[in-house]
Amino acid sequence: MIRYVLAALLTVAILGMAVIAIDATAVDNTESQLLSTASEIQAAAVDLAETEQTTPETHPNPSRVVEVTIPEASLTTVGVDHFEIEPLPEADASVVRYTLEDGTTGRELLDERIVYHEPTENRTTRVGTSGTQVLTLELRRDGSGDPVVVANPPPREAPGRVAAPVDVPEREATSVARPTVTVGYW
Repeated sequence: MIRYVLAALLTVAILGMAVIAIDATAVDNTESQLLSTASEIQAAAVDLAETEQTTPETHPNPSRVVEVTIPEASLTTVGVDHFEIEPLPEADASVVRYTLEDGTTGRELLDERIVYHEPTENRTTRVGTSGTQVLTLELRRDGSGDPVVVANPPPREAPGRVAAPVDVPEREATSVARPTVTVGYW
């Protein structure tokens, strides 16, 4: 009888240690995914700024498409409360800031200034829902005529609807990470 009690206690102890290890790993997995996403955004923004030129008003702006993946809460990842790209004033850089559901915060410096929607303003790009979302970066002119990378909002969908999957053309695939798309900015 004592053997059964000891076996049960040992099983509970091992399961308890496994749960603690999974919880600790979930934060690391989520941060790793977010830093990878930040790296993809940086690579696309730097490539856009270094290899393209701004175009006249009558021509389409050069752009790059990045699929931003925000992990959902699961056994191996922690949910994300907040993910944003903030342009630094008077600098050619931005900061990615995130907050996880467990309160963990982090930031990553990007080597390119990225503003939201309007090239003449220093607005922060906030990525809303978890899942994979399309972020379109365009090279445009700011108020002084200098090139700036602009994060464009996704097309508006009917309330309560999710955007349909987007097929990224092969010519853009070199600067794009590829899963499926849902859209949510706030």
